[in-house]
Amino acid sequence: MKKLFILFIWLPCVAFAAGQPVSIQLSSVSLGAFAQATYKNMLSRDFVISPDAIALDRKLTVSVSSIDADRLPTFVEGILRDQGISSELRDGVYYLRSAQSPGAAPLAIRLPSADAPVIGSRAPFSDTSVPRAVRLDAEEGAVDSMVVAAGRRRDTEFEVYVPASRSADFLVQVVATAFGPGSAVAAGHQIVLAGSSSEVKKMRVLLGALDQLPRMVDVSASWVEVTDNASSGRGISIMANVLGAKFGASLGSVNAASAISLRNTNFQLVIDALNTDGRFKQVSNSRIVGDDYQKMVLTVGDETPTISSTGKDNSGNSVQNIVYRPSGVIVDVLPKVLGNGKINLAIDGQISSFKPTASGVTGSPTLIKRQVKTAVTVNDGEVLLIGGLNDAQNVDSSTGFSFLPSSWAARSGTKLHTDLVLILSAQVPRTSEKR
Repeated sequence: MKKLFILFIWLPCVAFAAGQPVSIQLSSVSLGAFAQATYKNMLSRDFVISPDAIALDRKLTVSVSSIDADRLPTFVEGILRDQGISSELRDGVYYLRSAQSPGAAPLAIRLPSADAPVIGSRAPFSDTSVPRAVRLDAEEGAVDSMVVAAGRRRDTEFEVYVPASRSADFLVQVVATAFGPGSAVAAGHQIVLAGSSSEVKKMRVLLGALDQLPRMVDVSASWVEVTDNASSGRGISIMANVLGAKFGASLGSVNAASAISLRNTNFQLVIDALNTDGRFKQVSNSRIVGDDYQKMVLTVGDETPTISSTGKDNSGNSVQNIVYRPSGVIVDVLPKVLGNGKINLAIDGQISSFKPTASGVTGSPTLIKRQVKTAVTVNDGEVLLIGGLNDAQNVDSSTGFSFLPSSWAARSGTKLHTDLVLILSAQVPRTSEKR
């Protein structure tokens, strides 16, 4: 390997000594070996390589059969520049450093004038609430060196976009997906765009369309427990009969698999109608407002310590890892406003509680829960009822006279049916539509 390395250093010297033109044959050599072969052996010049240039760890391969000797310095500098390394001749010595080192010329940022077009808004430039597009131009090739160092094309243009309504991270993710990694980078609350002139123009159009205030969604949720001691009949069916009698034609689609949609009504009217019947017990009632495509969490309950794992420490003592798990009434909703008055809801709702563990891990309670997880699309303001979380319990009772033996009492058994129904409604506030 050492012989091969010496051969790479010696070959350019022979080619240069042979007369004009010269040839260079180097294969995957380090920056130091390249500088030794070209600057020292061929040009008879001393050189200094800075640590930041060495840290780039460039491996160069050059195969040139014929080049004029007077063009050799420019040719070598061009190769280094393409690798993100600048070369400067001072007092007969070549100084090599990374093109991104502090010694490089600074970028000049020019703000658009007052009459320049403003991206994403028609407001005057004095309004700081609208996005700005700021061009980055180069002075004496500073940007060109940075572009080469980053592995970009020489026609790469840079532009700074200042979002007005959306977060920089959200917009960067969309632009990077559409135009590739590195096309957009978040710099604080600003976005740096990189690409050709046509690509940057397309990015501005895309950002102008996306950089709008998100629509708010008002989500109401309530768990209602339906109790009935009849031998048949689901809680959702009982609720359908009651609401159908009160709202009549307003009753929307009824799904045999336990789902009802109510139109031409509102969430509170449905709750008030159910409260007039003793078979319905409202377990929880929550309301939350947030942006669309943002997860909303409604929680009423507490967190209970549970044992996640057990083991022993270095001394042989038993160790338990404790994890706090939530329980109670939990509803997670992810709303997506689709347009045309439609809203998609990704729903994950549960009612849970802990009870002592009869078997299994000693000292850790058991989580008992009833959960529904689904995704549906409803109309704006439509009320959705989701059931199917039913349970049945046998309740024994006895009747008789107190002065008679208990064995003479009449005994009877009743089967108690309970069903949990999740009532949901989502709507876009009218003030949100005008934003």
